Amino acid sequence: MLDRHSKLILIIALLMGGLARWYQIWANSLWYDEALSCLNARLSATQIITNAAVDEHPFGYYLLLHYWSSFGTDEVALRSLSAFFSLGTILAIYGLGRWLFGKPTALVASVGMAFTPFQVYFAQEARVYSLLVFLTIMIMGSFFYAIAPQDNGSKPYRFLETYKVFENVNIAWLGYVLMSVGGLYAHYFTVFLLGTLHLWLGLNLRQYKQALGRLMLADGAIGLLFLPQLNQALTRTSHYLGGDAWQRAPNILSPLTTLYYLLFAHRTPFPFVLVPLGLFVMLAMLALRLWDSRRSSVAEQSTELALWLCLFVPMAAVMLISWSIRSIYLERSFAIGTPALTLLLARSVTAAPRWSPSPLLAGVLVILLAITLVAHYLTPDPAKPPHRAVAITLTKNFAPGDVSLHLHDASLMPATCYLPQIPQLLADAPQAMLIGRPTHQAFGEPIVTWQTAIRKTNRLWLTVMPKHNGAAQVAILQTMESTYPLMEKRDFGAVQLYLYEVRSEE
Repeated sequence: MLDRHSKLILIIALLMGGLARWYQIWANSLWYDEALSCLNARLSATQIITNAAVDEHPFGYYLLLHYWSSFGTDEVALRSLSAFFSLGTILAIYGLGRWLFGKPTALVASVGMAFTPFQVYFAQEARVYSLLVFLTIMIMGSFFYAIAPQDNGSKPYRFLETYKVFENVNIAWLGYVLMSVGGLYAHYFTVFLLGTLHLWLGLNLRQYKQALGRLMLADGAIGLLFLPQLNQALTRTSHYLGGDAWQRAPNILSPLTTLYYLLFAHRTPFPFVLVPLGLFVMLAMLALRLWDSRRSSVAEQSTELALWLCLFVPMAAVMLISWSIRSIYLERSFAIGTPALTLLLARSVTAAPRWSPSPLLAGVLVILLAITLVAHYLTPDPAKPPHRAVAITLTKNFAPGDVSLHLHDASLMPATCYLPQIPQLLADAPQAMLIGRPTHQAFGEPIVTWQTAIRKTNRLWLTVMPKHNGAAQVAILQTMESTYPLMEKRDFGAVQLYLYEVRSEE
């Protein structure tokens, strides 16, 4: 059982972690990716499962959000699902850390998981990544407990000991199957995590060969449960790999920037100072841990090897795919590596030799993380334009018969999410869409020429995002400015709203 001191630390981590996740969760507008989640969740369960929106991701998170949306559809309600899963990672990482390394590492890891800017940032986003981190921890925990229940006298989740059934290793195998299936239905990158765990087991096959038969049965069960999604997964993956890459191709240094991102996310203040300093401190702690592990037991070295593999093998695999086929390198998708990174950093503190600089480096890292977390709350997020303010303006001033037209779906998607009562149109022009026409059709977003949009109206609300303007968008805007009287213009920074008086042809 937890002693009083450990219980107090864990409770504080949960309370403060919850405060960090819900504090100003409403502050930023829903952006394009969150709007995609919102609109997917509005579809019927059947449409979500059959991927009517032709989304590249599996349906698991969207289906959860579909039912969760019964509690509300504003920013707080939509993002709270991620916040709850992120809060669960604090408990989950404690259980995994205690099982693998003992209480000190578990407590440091749980505190780290509570306040790491990456975890807080995605806890406040209506996207899949907090769920993915939670499922990653549960997959790792159930996997390690299932193959080696006798290696450690402690139980990973002591509160479950009240129920004797959880002392049975078969339940761990069941958990591994269910969590793995859940991970695959949440994000296809889960396959890299599962492959890495199998690679580690292969490297330690002599020690764990007694678990091989049950692992094969468990993998067979995972395959059967994922079979209904397999055709869709292969179809969407092949389509994605065969399309044009919008992500930048990684280079040999990309894993370094990814490691930084998995702790600090993308909102570091004073980046020319804090980014290299934060990266140096983190790499120094990891290097010291690698060096100090020479003094660890063989079992601890083997476990730490699993963490190193879970952190770097998915990156290496994705880099190879990106170099050989097309780029699929997206740093936030490596959320599956954050539990391993958190445990390795915690281990560098709790298992450091007496005169090791690791605790001092950890103190510097905590300060840098705190500065980044404060900046997260105090500064606007450039990735989240003020679509809510635009929607409020339209709600107050939109008159019967008016038309709302967008030059790019980067503004169309959030507007459709915020304003379901006002039809939103997309101008049919090159470079106007980040997603395909079938997705917009599924969401009920007509794609029309701007001439068609003004045919039956006297007033046109035109939403423009200059950052996304191509030649076609600039040409449309210039035509409108030279042809029709401008009644009003509102500049929201990344989003501009124009009101034109146009002559109705009917």
